[in-house]
Amino acid sequence: MAAVFSLLGRLRKKAVVVHDAPGLVTSRLLHPMINEAARIVAEGTASVESVDRLMQGCLGHPSGPLRTADLIGLDNLADALRLLAERTGNTAFAPCDLLREKVRRGDLGRKAGRGFYDYEGVLS
Repeated sequence: MAAVFSLLGRLRKKAVVVHDAPGLVTSRLLHPMINEAARIVAEGTASVESVDRLMQGCLGHPSGPLRTADLIGLDNLADALRLLAERTGNTAFAPCDLLREKVRRGDLGRKAGRGFYDYEGVLS
């Protein structure tokens, strides 16, 4: 640990120590938020663009949860959520129907050219 702290100090980074648990702390916070954003879109409460604009404008999220999902890869996100649900026993982590459907269709996000947004013709 001392060597890691020393290296991070030289890189001008701050270490954050957490206890061991299923999933990364950041994933356990971010992924359910993205999942809920997808549920909100699926139920027709708000559009993809509206969800992202609200999270950017009201909460300072840099790109919005659904554009972030496209960057992560919807397949990676769905897998991570499924594993979190299994390992924690918390079914709230299970990927929502819209996310699973997008993965089945091959709408995997930016890497596939489409996800919640269309990236056809956009350079990676």
